[in-house]
Amino acid sequence: MPSRADVETLQAANRGLVTLARRDLQAFWSTLDLTRPERARDLLLEFMPALVEQYGEVAASVAADWYDDLRAAQRGPGGYRAQMASGAEVAAVQGSTRYGAGHLFTEAPSSMLPHLTLEVSRFVLQAGRNTLVQSASRDPWKPRWARVPSGAETCAFCLMLASRGPVYLSEAAAGKQGMNAYHGDCDCVPTPIFPTDDLPEGYDPDALYAQYEEARAVAGSHRTKDILSALRQEQGIH
Repeated sequence: MPSRADVETLQAANRGLVTLARRDLQAFWSTLDLTRPERARDLLLEFMPALVEQYGEVAASVAADWYDDLRAAQRGPGGYRAQMASGAEVAAVQGSTRYGAGHLFTEAPSSMLPHLTLEVSRFVLQAGRNTLVQSASRDPWKPRWARVPSGAETCAFCLMLASRGPVYLSEAAAGKQGMNAYHGDCDCVPTPIFPTDDLPEGYDPDALYAQYEEARAVAGSHRTKDILSALRQEQGIH
């Protein structure tokens, strides 16, 4: 089965990639002339997609190797190998960058940097997450996959998705349920659960679902927004 150590190994690799990408972002940011907001914006619109592509390719490669290692450990049939998936689209990266660039035209232009720092995490890791989801969806062994929480704290949105357990077989079905959506600094790992697997230790979707059900009762509503608000209050999380 994927062990907690397996999950944390991928999480640590992802965290390292994000650290390197943020280092490069900080270095590039230090070269910008913030007294020329239009020029700074245009340079960032070129730089951010290139940065995301560079580290996204590495994230996809790491994820593919990790998937293959898990599958081999379970003695999966056939010679199936994970294939690297594409990551964030240029339009999405530029759209987020353009949105944050509004700060450049204020009295505090440097307030754009925290926005980019958060977004680079989400965009860089998207290629790796896409690789895992697509690999599981196309694998003839038909593993299901789950959103396994990792890190010190799991936000209400991720707790809700993790509570569904290993129920997804197809990328399309998961996308409709929001399972492919991640926020900046998210530590969750889309983890394949092969037919011979148990769940990683410490991952108890039934317990998470009980928390979700309790929050729904407190909210007195079936609206996701209301339930997530109740979860945040009940669990003291974001």
